[in-house]
Amino acid sequence: MKPKLPEIVYKYRSWTNDYHKNVLLKRQVFLSPPSDFNDPFDCRVTKNHHLLNTPERIEEYIEKGINSNLEYLISQGRNIEFERNHLRERLQNLDQYQKEFEDLDIEYTDKYLGVLSLSERWNSILMWSHYGDFHKGYCVGFDEEIIRTSGYFGKGGRVTYTNDLPKIDPINAENEIMTSFYQTHFKAKDWKYEEEYRLTKLYFDKPNEEPNRVAILPENSIREVIIGLNASNEHKKEIISFCKEKTIPVYQSKKEQYKFRLKRELIN
Repeated sequence: MKPKLPEIVYKYRSWTNDYHKNVLLKRQVFLSPPSDFNDPFDCRVTKNHHLLNTPERIEEYIEKGINSNLEYLISQGRNIEFERNHLRERLQNLDQYQKEFEDLDIEYTDKYLGVLSLSERWNSILMWSHYGDFHKGYCVGFDEEIIRTSGYFGKGGRVTYTNDLPKIDPINAENEIMTSFYQTHFKAKDWKYEEEYRLTKLYFDKPNEEPNRVAILPENSIREVIIGLNASNEHKKEIISFCKEKTIPVYQSKKEQYKFRLKRELIN
């Protein structure tokens, strides 16, 4: 039985940045390419060609690769036996072959993949500090089901945290959906505190063009807003005024007495 998905997922933002303000004012979110991430391992899970560790497995991989591209090779007038022998020769050096594959995979991912990072938590002290302008910003809570089924994204789900990268067998990676999920939804355990939830999209037609990476979420997707512990009175008034007009509940985050923990209080 699959674990139940969260009802609300959160985005921590700054109120002094116009792009960040538009998450609330215009329901605009940006789907980042992995090259923008602060984690150099993020979205860098690739097929592991070192699992081709016997002559039999190498031959199986070669035949699978030739057969899956046979129509294209024939249309290009390529010599099939030459292609087979060339691939066999390249696979004699798995270190080099893996590096070349990873370089191409990273280039492709950065160009075509967009990721919207959210969290199941509104009360992470660290994330308020890192993404919420040192607790001076705000946090938007989105309805998970509404944005996941909006038709804008390819897939969504929780991030899995692990000590080791998933092993993706290049022979048995027929399920490309699962392979891409390994790539986008697996991170090191160091990031577990974020309790991240992600939505992704592939930009085949308009790769890596910033305006095309902005998504406008549905009108009814915002469920609540939390104001940061150290937000200025001016920013509070602006946020509350907008949310009152849109009938969006607003909470003020506060310190929980005698504990390293945040609580919140409904103020609108």
